[in-house]
Amino acid sequence: MSERESMAPARYFPVYARPYRMEAGLMPFGRDFGNGDLDRLYFQVDDQLERYRRARALVGEAEHRVLRDDPEQARCLDGVLAWMNATLRREHPGLCGDAPLSYGEIAALVQEDFVVLRRRPDGRSEAIAVFVSFPSGWRPETIGGTDFKHIHEPVPGFGKVDAAVDSMVASMIERGPYVRFVWAITNDDALDYHPDRRRRVAWRDATAGWLRVERQVTVPFAALGASLFLIRPYVYPFASLSAEQRRTLAIALEQMPADVARYKGIDDEVKEAARRLLALS
Repeated sequence: MSERESMAPARYFPVYARPYRMEAGLMPFGRDFGNGDLDRLYFQVDDQLERYRRARALVGEAEHRVLRDDPEQARCLDGVLAWMNATLRREHPGLCGDAPLSYGEIAALVQEDFVVLRRRPDGRSEAIAVFVSFPSGWRPETIGGTDFKHIHEPVPGFGKVDAAVDSMVASMIERGPYVRFVWAITNDDALDYHPDRRRRVAWRDATAGWLRVERQVTVPFAALGASLFLIRPYVYPFASLSAEQRRTLAIALEQMPADVARYKGIDDEVKEAARRLLALS
């Protein structure tokens, strides 16, 4: 086991005592959030690596997508894949051998999910590689070949205005890299929250709660008209949060706008259970 494989996972707490807004929230990649070197890594490796690998192995390969329907798709895919190979070898030289790895082989090694987005000549975007094993309540197998607006259609206020969508895609492809965070609460520590696979536990019966945080990194490939989107989920037990963090989370849940709460599946029963579980932690 390498030194990094014995490190505890990074800690992120992107929760504020104010109404939750679904927004881009892009910040420069490499900003220190209190995790030192981990915050400067695209691919974080820690003592949970084998857990992520085991969970990913349970997801069928048929759910992943790589689209090489034309030369431009292939050019984008090859360019992004070369960067991923080089970056993995620079950040974690002991994690892989010398031979170039495929997208599937990289997915099996790392703790991040990822999507490659390409901007087509007509200006629309399309997801040309999808390796997402740990979705937070959505179906990754449905987004291959679809555009950024379609992918984010269910998100309240996100992707409804074409100009805003175009601006976000341009930021991902032409600028950055960036990092952003989203969060939710769960009543188990599962990584995979695919709606067809998740374990369903009634909140009223829950004996513990978790804060689920996704670290999302966008890597631009302006010359290719493409972007790599890395997604790493973390699950933190309520009991591991400080008293101040638990208070902040409780306030954020109470002030969450109704449309965001519906999207995240947070109804009055969930809020009541979360209040109880946060108080017990």
